[in-house]
Amino acid sequence: MTLYEKFKQLDIGFSLLGLEQGDVHGGYFCTPVGAEVIGWEGVDGIHYCFVKGFGEMVFAVNPSNPAGKNVHPLARSFEDFLRLILACGGAAAAEQAWMWNRGEFDGFLETYPPEGEQRAVLDALRDKLALTPMDDPYGYIREVQSSFDCGKIPYSREYYDLTPEEPQEPPEKPEWKVYFNHGFGSRHWGHDRPGTELPLNKTVSWGGRVWHIPAAYVCGKGLVVDLCMEIEPDSLRAFVEKWEGTPDRRLTQEEQEQIDAENPMTVDYDPKVTVNGRELRGRSGQGSGWTPMSCRSEEYQREYNQQDWENLWFMEHYGLDPEKGWMFWRESFSWATKTKPAVKTISLSLEQGPAAIPGPRFTVSGAGDTVEFTHPVTGEAHTLTVVEYEAQEVDMSGMGDEWDYPTHCTAMAYVVEPELPRRALTVRDNGQGDSPRPKPLEELGAMTAIGGADGPASACSIGIIGGADGPTVILLSSGKSGHSRAAHSALRFEPPDKIEWRMVFYHQTVEGITLDLLS
Repeated sequence: MTLYEKFKQLDIGFSLLGLEQGDVHGGYFCTPVGAEVIGWEGVDGIHYCFVKGFGEMVFAVNPSNPAGKNVHPLARSFEDFLRLILACGGAAAAEQAWMWNRGEFDGFLETYPPEGEQRAVLDALRDKLALTPMDDPYGYIREVQSSFDCGKIPYSREYYDLTPEEPQEPPEKPEWKVYFNHGFGSRHWGHDRPGTELPLNKTVSWGGRVWHIPAAYVCGKGLVVDLCMEIEPDSLRAFVEKWEGTPDRRLTQEEQEQIDAENPMTVDYDPKVTVNGRELRGRSGQGSGWTPMSCRSEEYQREYNQQDWENLWFMEHYGLDPEKGWMFWRESFSWATKTKPAVKTISLSLEQGPAAIPGPRFTVSGAGDTVEFTHPVTGEAHTLTVVEYEAQEVDMSGMGDEWDYPTHCTAMAYVVEPELPRRALTVRDNGQGDSPRPKPLEELGAMTAIGGADGPASACSIGIIGGADGPTVILLSSGKSGHSRAAHSALRFEPPDKIEWRMVFYHQTVEGITLDLLS
């Protein structure tokens, strides 16, 4: 029995998480061909689905998105999709992440935390399927989306009638228009007027990259700012060559962190805009990436998709070099006044989010053990002291009768001196844990064993990921220190002799910058 089949058998109402039951075929013009709907958000026709030919990858479908932006991948597997829901308190934030920067994403989670019945549903889902929240949901989603070619998604004829099919000849270039809170592309379904372009032509080096801020747009509801980040083709080619041969298996957490850190198109930043001395409230943001032909496979050098044409028009409008790689962002900010002001000054502040930095690996044997380590950025010496350390066993009896699941893990409570901020350090199991395995035939009977042949895939590893500063399946019983932290190893069939732990530091490696765009 697969994880998805076990999910469907749970007697839990998932409507509070944006996964209502409904038509399994979708039925909207933008529902991909071969879709199997997992659940419905309950508003605007938004639904989540698998698509035939893409394995366990989970997609979000939103009929109300701009043309060509109706479907986005969210997770490489159903397990990762559920872990995203646990981290986000539901599916809504994950569905909208494609058009947000990290600050907007985190702000949504802080503004709408799960409470009451919703929290109870999340806890039940976590406990019954032995899952843990995704460590960095925003980073995970953006990495999945930046590495996926949405031009491969199959649609019905109705979709192509409403949204022109991928053209083989250059489509007619639309008139350049920029709307507030709408993202890229000139097509607009509302009644707002396009913004008035305000040329800025600013260039700055920040975070080891060259950034261009070519223009802002003064709209009725706020200011729109375009940001463009240069990417040297050599860095793109080196990244692709290094990781394109990655084995078809589930990546370890350490490998995924390394990919995120090395991807030249991945940048975690938070923009703030001040107009006439008053800071504006960020409303929305949308990003798009351009890979030059010299860095593409032969298949994708032969033809452009609609997004490619939009990116080409974008570069042409601003005089950007298509032989380089680019990331584009269009950020919308609401006016700080009730009416549109006369714009006299504009300043832009950029802050980069904390980067994950791999730290030392270590083993301990019990309470009282200490580990001396040096912070890789500050150079400050610290001591990790184990407060509690014990082997534990998880009750997996509710997972079904056809498969054996690992149940053994190790739980650790520890303190760090001098103390580090909670989000500045996590400790994780460096191992992968064990995957479920079929029970012997003599335990099941021949018919049961044959019927359960399509059980959990080898990639469906059940584990409790270490580095748990958030909710976990297993908790240590005592709290000997108000500053103690918790970590849990992955699940295994046999209690391991030793656990190799690893530290991951989070540190802001790039200082923020403030630019006067108009003075």
